[in-house]
This record gives sequence, structure tokens and C-alpha cells, in this order.
Amino acid sequence: MITEYGVKNLIRVGSAGSYQKDVHIRDIIIAMAASTNSGLNTIRFNGADFAPTASFELFQKAIEIAKQKNIPVKAGGILSSDEFYADDFDSYQKWADYGVLCVEMETSGLYTIAAKHHVNALSILTISDNLVTKERTTADEREQTFKEMIEIALELAL
Repeated sequence: MITEYGVKNLIRVGSAGSYQKDVHIRDIIIAMAASTNSGLNTIRFNGADFAPTASFELFQKAIEIAKQKNIPVKAGGILSSDEFYADDFDSYQKWADYGVLCVEMETSGLYTIAAKHHVNALSILTISDNLVTKERTTADEREQTFKEMIEIALELAL
């Protein structure tokens, strides 16, 4: 999309699992940075760490849109994991101790590719389940109640 079509803004919307007791189901997270357990950037940077972050321009604009629409959001670091279900269920705790808000699977890669190609990227996520409290949304709830993140993303795209 970037090299073939000249796309300059990449906006991801999706679900995530909360790592924090006070990040509840249906809360909206705007990902400032994305840690990862993937080895891709370690390989890419010859053993060094690369810290993929959101585009400040898109991040700032998304916060402004949320405020205008009276949509509460939380912003911070997230984890992009290669593992959908960890063998050690409590492995999330170390990330939580460092303030990571939630887990999903794509943002680190998206932010890394955007940085490589000098384009903007932002992930806007809705919490579908909470690993601390064990709260979960149903498939119907995900379909019908995750609209606010899409509203922010659509206005951001204009």
C-alpha cells in the first residue's frame, strides 16, 4: 500500500486484551508505542532494540477528535504479541508491571513499517477482554459496541 499506492497514513482499528485492572472492556486505547515479543526487529537491527511508536501527528489528532466527540480514551504503551494464547497465562504480569496497557498482534509491525517508509501510523483499539478481572465481551457485543474507535478512525482519515 505504501510503495505501490502512495499511502501516507496507516490507521489500525481492532480489539485488544487488557493487562491492567483499571483498563476495562470497551475502553478505547490509543497506542503510543508498541513493545513486542517478536524477534523480527531484533533480527532487523542486528540484536539491538527498535522502539516503534505512533505518528505524533495522527496521535495528537486522534486525541483531539476523541475530546470533541466526548469519547474517553486511554493512551500508552501496548504489547504486540506473536502468541495468541500464551502457555504461561500469568506471563502478562511482567508487561503489566511496566505499565503496558494491553495486548494485540499487529501494531509493532505496523509502526515499524511506517517508520521505515517515513509514513504515519496509529492503532486505535477497543478492549474486548481483561486478563486481570477475567471480564469478556461476547461476539455480539464486539460487533455492536466497538463503534467509537471506528468513529475516531474515520474522522482521522478525512
